Amino acid sequence: MAAVIALLGGGGGAGLIPEAAAAAAATLGVDGICAGVGTGPDGIVLTWGREGISVALEEVEFTLGQGPSLDCVTAGTPVLVADLADAGARWPAFAPAAVDLGVRAVFALPLRIGAISVGVLLAYRVTAGSLRGGQLLDALALADTLTVLLLRRARGEPGRAIADGAEPGPGWAAPTTHRAEVHQATGMISVQLEVSLAEALVRLRAHAYANDRPLNEVAADVVARRLRLEDPAA
Repeated sequence: MAAVIALLGGGGGAGLIPEAAAAAAATLGVDGICAGVGTGPDGIVLTWGREGISVALEEVEFTLGQGPSLDCVTAGTPVLVADLADAGARWPAFAPAAVDLGVRAVFALPLRIGAISVGVLLAYRVTAGSLRGGQLLDALALADTLTVLLLRRARGEPGRAIADGAEPGPGWAAPTTHRAEVHQATGMISVQLEVSLAEALVRLRAHAYANDRPLNEVAADVVARRLRLEDPAA
């Protein structure tokens, strides 16, 4: 893991480059790894590691409102699941959805320094199995390094956090804009149905899940007034 941390720049050099994500996954013995920012129920926005399954896992968590990353940032402690086939009681919707994506094991570690929470480091494996002792220690060391890097990026050291509409730098995912659309749709549903924002978001997620659609697509239809959830035909 020392070589991976050096590739990351040791907290200020090369930065969050894609090659470091691949090297970290190989060192940890997992099939994919990503880091994301986010500390609340709105979900995690990926900022490093752009594999398709990583993006799909984040979208599933965001749509369903449950999963390892959300539990990790809420509790502030690692969430280590060696076999998602045994996690149905914990995540009745997320676990089977992740298995359908080909994921069998997930490992989420908080990105935080003291009381400062940044987000989560998520690794996954397509076969069941735990992280070995040395791999877990390596993952914790990587999480510490990523926390420092993300905080420095947010403060403009050495680069500036990416804003919507800006070009991402090497290793950074393109800015995620659909979160704002979900918030807008939630507000519209809250007004239309005269329910709280929390209940409106639950109804939006429930509709997306029932119709097997990504949450951001359903939100876009609500915002564009192509869909009204109080309509029995919706």
